[in-house]
Amino acid sequence: MPELPEVETIKRKLKPSIIGKTISEINILSPKNFIGNVNDVLNRKIISVERYGKVLAIKSTGIARNASTIYLNIHFKLSGQILFAKDVDNATFKNTIPFTGGNKMPANTTRVIIKFSDGSGLFFNDLRKFGWIKLSDQPLKPKGIDVLDKQFTVKYLTVILKKTRKPIKVLLMDQDLITGIGNIYANDSLFLAKIHTQRPSNSLTEQEIKLLYKTIKQTITEGIRDCGSSGADEAFILPDGSRGGHQNNFLVYGREGKPCLVCKTIVKRFKQNARSSFYCPKCQNYLANA
Repeated sequence: MPELPEVETIKRKLKPSIIGKTISEINILSPKNFIGNVNDVLNRKIISVERYGKVLAIKSTGIARNASTIYLNIHFKLSGQILFAKDVDNATFKNTIPFTGGNKMPANTTRVIIKFSDGSGLFFNDLRKFGWIKLSDQPLKPKGIDVLDKQFTVKYLTVILKKTRKPIKVLLMDQDLITGIGNIYANDSLFLAKIHTQRPSNSLTEQEIKLLYKTIKQTITEGIRDCGSSGADEAFILPDGSRGGHQNNFLVYGREGKPCLVCKTIVKRFKQNARSSFYCPKCQNYLANA
């Protein structure tokens, strides 16, 4: 599932390609993946591309001076992708698009096609059909505080940690509290902070919380710098079909059986809340830090 760095990367790459364009047609190939009335956004101009947690929000407005705004909110879930083509009717990409076996669009995983009046367009792909595009007059903002928001502070992190004994990694991935952190960046942030993924949240010391805050910011920033993470299945791709590069800089995530980058102890993996948790038994010694 794309996390904050991946969706932020999509936002930044998509912005210069679609702002100012007018939506001329929307083809819905899978009704499950599109919620709203298509006619509400036809002939509307794209005026901004925003991100709220893991949700991409494309803002559009009508031609009239006092026209209302409509957002095309996109959640990629597990396998969603957005691709931009200058020629939407003859779209060919340099790279093979994951799950399609080819480089031409539309493909077998294409669920929605958004066409612009200049002949360009967007393809929303989703292998598993869990992702969606929802129309609304306001962006669909998650409940939690975004990691890049100024409201995400050491004080805020301290408050939510002290309220629960929930395992720290589970808390970091709770989008109702903090938005944007998924499995990749939670694992690597905790490794940098030398905190075991199972530590009760309220057991962290003031010093550990300050360090964790710093490592969260660091891993998210580095993920954005690397244009996101394309894992083993390469589900995440950029709008031009290229891959992200942060998978080359994972610290413990996805490194089961490999030596720790710090102490050379073998990295281990276990299931935690139905997700894989990765940790170094020495650097993140549970008993030593609990």
